[in-house]
Amino acid sequence: SICTVKRQNIPTNTLGSATINDSDSVSVSGETFVPQPPFLRWVNLYGEEICEAGTHMKIEADGDLAVVTLRYEYEAGRKPVEIMKSWNGLYGQGLVKEALRGLPPAPGAVGMHNLGNSCFLNSIVQCLNHIDPLTQYFLGGDFAKELNTKNPLGSGGRVATAYATLLKEIWSGDYSALAPRLLKQTVASFAPQFNNSFQHDSQEFCQFLMDGLHEDCNRVKEKPYVEELEGFGMEDEKAAIETWRKHLLRHDSIIVDRCQGMHRSHLTCPSCGRESIKFDVFSTISLPLVLEDKGLGNALEVEDCIEKFLEGEQLDDLNAWYCPSCKKHVCALKMIALWSVPDILILHLKRFQFNHCAVSNNLLRSKIDDTVKFPVDGLDLRKHVLGPIDEDAPPVYNLFGVSEHVGPTANSGHYTATVRNSKDGRWYRYNDAHVGETTGDAAVTGGAYLLFYQRAKGSARWAGMEKVMNDRSIDPYGGLETDQDGFTAVKTKKKKK
Repeated sequence: SICTVKRQNIPTNTLGSATINDSDSVSVSGETFVPQPPFLRWVNLYGEEICEAGTHMKIEADGDLAVVTLRYEYEAGRKPVEIMKSWNGLYGQGLVKEALRGLPPAPGAVGMHNLGNSCFLNSIVQCLNHIDPLTQYFLGGDFAKELNTKNPLGSGGRVATAYATLLKEIWSGDYSALAPRLLKQTVASFAPQFNNSFQHDSQEFCQFLMDGLHEDCNRVKEKPYVEELEGFGMEDEKAAIETWRKHLLRHDSIIVDRCQGMHRSHLTCPSCGRESIKFDVFSTISLPLVLEDKGLGNALEVEDCIEKFLEGEQLDDLNAWYCPSCKKHVCALKMIALWSVPDILILHLKRFQFNHCAVSNNLLRSKIDDTVKFPVDGLDLRKHVLGPIDEDAPPVYNLFGVSEHVGPTANSGHYTATVRNSKDGRWYRYNDAHVGETTGDAAVTGGAYLLFYQRAKGSARWAGMEKVMNDRSIDPYGGLETDQDGFTAVKTKKKKK
């Protein structure tokens, strides 16, 4: 049988109100959170499989169970390793830490064990791990000072602290492979869709994790009610500034600082001509892959996808816009333009499609496996950005990460990552626990799904909006009062008597 052995004198690392325990638990404001269920499992430290307790037992002639001790040779010439032995040396009992101590090939280049179709998580964490300003924010303890444990839209600080715990182990230099179980189970406790062993869409997980980190580290403690700004009739720059100031009233974090930008949305009613202009905040740009636009023998370029994204379109019935003049939902004409782009730019290649079957009327999933060519260095968006451009931090980007997928649908197949190391500048490919050196060009395949870019020169907080407001002596956190230029006050909900 397997019994739980309690470990004593566990060393801890305290960062502000958050405490990281080396026992794979985390404490926030005095409360300790331990992943459930406990680690009562056998683990192949050099492989990808994690088996339930009792799997590696055989029945002896007398009917008793005996442990099957396997020997696994990782590579030619390497000393065989006994892998089915628990940490205290006793078969069939005790705990095993799901980590492989050893020197990683480069700082921060640590593999991650697959916990059962968790490669989608591994792929995203490997990419986010090499966003240097974000990683330093969590490693340096700044996140603990800004941890928002009272935010009803957050996790009480648990997701952010679990992520910081994992980063601490990755960058310790003590491991060549880790099991991100604390992060997976913490996320699953707040997002039930991930509380299983199914495969998931890495883009959806990336969005959830970044949103979770944002809300857990949101500097805004009490969010006011803020009405959406209608920008039609205003100068674009004034509408953009006021939209961002309103955004800051509810959202202000390291994610907002480095990973969010704005695009300008222009809608026109096809019936009466009524127009609406709004500035929307984004953290990911989803790019369509339109293969019929590809010339004979020509590869699809990411530039083609960006231009297609910025083309005008007519909304369908599912995305109809409510026209205030017609007083009904209409299939409006929509134009999108990039107004500002953040230091960290994430491009989502929309490879997965849903089509209706004419016979059964069912939704059919399909995937576009065609290669989209994208630059490793020098993605220049200057001609696409409508807002002010800072020549000290222009919208020119270098690739640093790619989340890759093979398989027919986003919820099946396998995810890997190709990442440029933020310390040594070399490229590494991450296939769960396996890490190998590669090149950036090797990531340009039909499996590239999420592209992670970083501004090549300089830094522009709030996608450059901070400098815009500073240059115009506008207080980004000041009250929004109506003035002669058309700025309008933030309206609050009236309390019921």
